[in-house]
Amino acid sequence: MGEAATTARRVSVVVPAFNEAVLLPHCLDSLRAQDYAGPIEILVVDNASTDATAEVARTHGATVVHEPVRGYSRALRSGFAAASGDIIACTDADSVVPPNWISRLVREYASDDRIVAVGGEIQFEHPNWKSVVLTRVLIPFVNKVDRGSRAGPHMWGANMSVRRDAFEAVGGWNPRFSLQADSELSERLRTVGRVTVVESLRVRTSSRRWNQSLVSGVYLYVANWLWFHTFGTPLYMEFPAVRDRAVRAPGRRHHLRLAAGLCAAVMLVGAVGYGAFEPQSSEFGRTYWTYPTDRKVVALTFDDGPNEPYTSEVLAILRREHVHATFFLIGNNVRRSPGSVAAIAHDGHAICNHSDTHPLCFALAPESRLQAEIDSAERSIHDAGGGYPGIFRPPQGLRSPWLMNVLERDSLAAITWDDAPRDWDPIPAPQLVKRTLAAAHPGAIILLHDGMNLTFHADQSETVKALPAIIDGLRARGYSFCTVPELIGVPATLVAWTHTASTSPALTARGGSTRAAERTP
Repeated sequence: MGEAATTARRVSVVVPAFNEAVLLPHCLDSLRAQDYAGPIEILVVDNASTDATAEVARTHGATVVHEPVRGYSRALRSGFAAASGDIIACTDADSVVPPNWISRLVREYASDDRIVAVGGEIQFEHPNWKSVVLTRVLIPFVNKVDRGSRAGPHMWGANMSVRRDAFEAVGGWNPRFSLQADSELSERLRTVGRVTVVESLRVRTSSRRWNQSLVSGVYLYVANWLWFHTFGTPLYMEFPAVRDRAVRAPGRRHHLRLAAGLCAAVMLVGAVGYGAFEPQSSEFGRTYWTYPTDRKVVALTFDDGPNEPYTSEVLAILRREHVHATFFLIGNNVRRSPGSVAAIAHDGHAICNHSDTHPLCFALAPESRLQAEIDSAERSIHDAGGGYPGIFRPPQGLRSPWLMNVLERDSLAAITWDDAPRDWDPIPAPQLVKRTLAAAHPGAIILLHDGMNLTFHADQSETVKALPAIIDGLRARGYSFCTVPELIGVPATLVAWTHTASTSPALTARGGSTRAAERTP
């Protein structure tokens, strides 16, 4: 994996450019200053520019590719088609790459033959007072979440590269996408190999879009991302070219229409966001996060197991305290520790479905994937001795209209919570106890964790330490314990429903037991 492996590859760099005569020289100077010892080809795609973009590119030693039809996707496709390298990288005309950019990308490919695409991070330069929170706080937070996704990260178009053979194997750029073209390509590349992001490899880029068009830019990006991950197709094709705004001089009426449209969009996104992200919402369908009762009773729930040794330690405490709880199990973890499921069932606890792989933003996936996740977890739980769960808790508590449709079709009750001490963070046991007791009330559903996503042997020792004090503290306040099925009055398993379909009010209210009947052994 030495220098020979690093320098053997020819690298093409594609720079889409529309009216970028002012900023393009800085980008090309940074590309010409690379420390990479191998051959580099620099291609500037002149995308129907009306300024001196093409002339600037030639004087700075780049090859000019002409694409007469405006559009980021058109420029990308033309540039990649003209590229001759076996690694093709991409950056934006308003971006400046570090001197080790290409050598670092190539070194990453040399480290692992399974890697098919390598990207880096984006550092937005000179944000104004309007966009500083977005560029310095929100976007880095989104990046952190994305990099932690088990499915793999998404690359930025201004800092990405791909192996030519993998790019061609997945069909290249999708002509239907301009906005989110980089995200859409990243997801297809994952099917043929590893996509990786080197977080320390940063490209500096302009904040001009967010400085000039913060609200409309954020709306376009977020709305398009949600639409793409929900329906698999883009909602919008392009961002407006912000460098054109000075010559448009729109009138007052145009501004009023834009403001009214943005207000309506923000209200719509806010309403949808509340229904999806707020655990205590039935916006998209009946969700239980508590149960109205005057009795001082609560339901302890444990998510993301089984996860040993912590699941067994939780069971030992519950057994000693004579408390029954509810375990929301992940199918992948069940297959790893099937004996734990049998132990949970043997002790009389309720076993419920928490998806098969606990994916990030689970509820936004297409119905077919949601159904597959639920069904696979259900089969694994049943095979391990946990029956066919009649209750489902969505990962992260996120719900969508199509997820609720799947649950209704499967006669599954949706459960979230209203007492969460946040034991997914590294919080000491005394604080977990204090938070849990402070939020307790009659009918509360308490969210704790014996596992953490798909992490093997995830350390939940603080939750285990806190559990006896939580039970003692609740009992001292006069509370008793029950399972979630007992609290909300629904059967714990779908098999049981096949015997009570004619008499169960809860079953009748949720539309029958067709799926339950199909699952009966």
